[in-house]
Amino acid sequence: MTTSKPRRSPGEGGVYEYRLRNGEKRYYWKATIQVGNERKPVVRRGFTSRPEAAKDMRAAMKQSDDGLFADPGKVTVGEWLDAWLAGLRVSASTRGVYGQMAKVVIKPRLGDEKLAKLTSTRIDAFYRELEANGSKQGTPLAPRSVRLAAAVMSMALKAAVEAEPPLLSRNPATKAKPPLLDDDPEAIKAWTPEQLDRFLTWADEHDPEHASLWRFAAATGMRRGELLALDWRDVSGDVVVVRRSAIPGPGRKPVIAPTKTRRSRAVALDDETVTLLRTWRARRGGLHLGLVRDPAPVFGDENGERHSPGNVTAWFIRAVERCQRDLGEDLIPRITLHGLRHTMVSTWLAAGIPVKVVAERTGHSVTLMLNTYAHVMPGSQAAAARQVAAARRLGAPTGDETPADRPHLRPVEGGK
Repeated sequence: MTTSKPRRSPGEGGVYEYRLRNGEKRYYWKATIQVGNERKPVVRRGFTSRPEAAKDMRAAMKQSDDGLFADPGKVTVGEWLDAWLAGLRVSASTRGVYGQMAKVVIKPRLGDEKLAKLTSTRIDAFYRELEANGSKQGTPLAPRSVRLAAAVMSMALKAAVEAEPPLLSRNPATKAKPPLLDDDPEAIKAWTPEQLDRFLTWADEHDPEHASLWRFAAATGMRRGELLALDWRDVSGDVVVVRRSAIPGPGRKPVIAPTKTRRSRAVALDDETVTLLRTWRARRGGLHLGLVRDPAPVFGDENGERHSPGNVTAWFIRAVERCQRDLGEDLIPRITLHGLRHTMVSTWLAAGIPVKVVAERTGHSVTLMLNTYAHVMPGSQAAAARQVAAARRLGAPTGDETPADRPHLRPVEGGK
């Protein structure tokens, strides 16, 4: 007498095999699951083994039993990005960066796609598209910007997995491959002192409207937002106090926010920079006395309003491009506005200024400073080696000593 195989009860579900076009074997599961107030069939594909598919099905059915299973079938990537950003608990500046990346880079390309159907293959194609023509001008997007887009995608999709009820069973971004950055710290773009001097001399004549800002940025190493948030009340003789940062807000207008480290710091000025600020203040006061009152921005427009951070970046890029045309790209390599900060740090460290002093000036941590700028201190190990060798020579016997004069050293045996 044969025993028939027991049939599955309705909704129990099952795991099935299928093949890709290249012949590779894959598995999917299908089950009837409680979604909200109704029971409906759910199918999930793409598993590489039967146990993996069965495990995911059991997890989904448990979520259904607990009332935590959600059907993401109608939710688009754009809709989820908006919901995720609205509930994100981060600083205003970070929210602005993530929101801009979602609005300008991610949503135009993936916004209308169903969240549930997003795969690592599709995300990889998205990254390659950004590398090819991801900028507003249709030119390649920088690897660092592509990686920022990847970070935003990964965080948003991870949140979809962790949501209650969850919208995804797993994060497809974890298997996608954004471009790698050059791990060599020398990839940091900075000018040599000679290159900086060429640019600033050129700017005095050909970009006088912004030359003082470029000189001040290069001398202090302040971040873009810190420069634009600086008021005259923050200037006291040969010291400026960095208390705030101006970040891009709605309509590209600057919004005042805390500094990146949420700490204030004092930045000492050399005599040349003090003279520069005095000359600049006199020039501003000649336009209108309101432009030099304590609450007025040091680097603002003719109406006393703060410049847009994006505009300042664009001005610097155009200035560098014009300088390259006049002097030659071999004499003036292209750097970003933030490159002036790198230039100041690199110059000070190469001159032997203690790392702690440079870190305090720029608002960096000492650890970050060492990890990022170690390459500009090529003589540090050599100098240390010379000091150790000198110390050893001082303790070495000269040949004129008697045995009693020499230090009594006993070799350590067996680790004792």
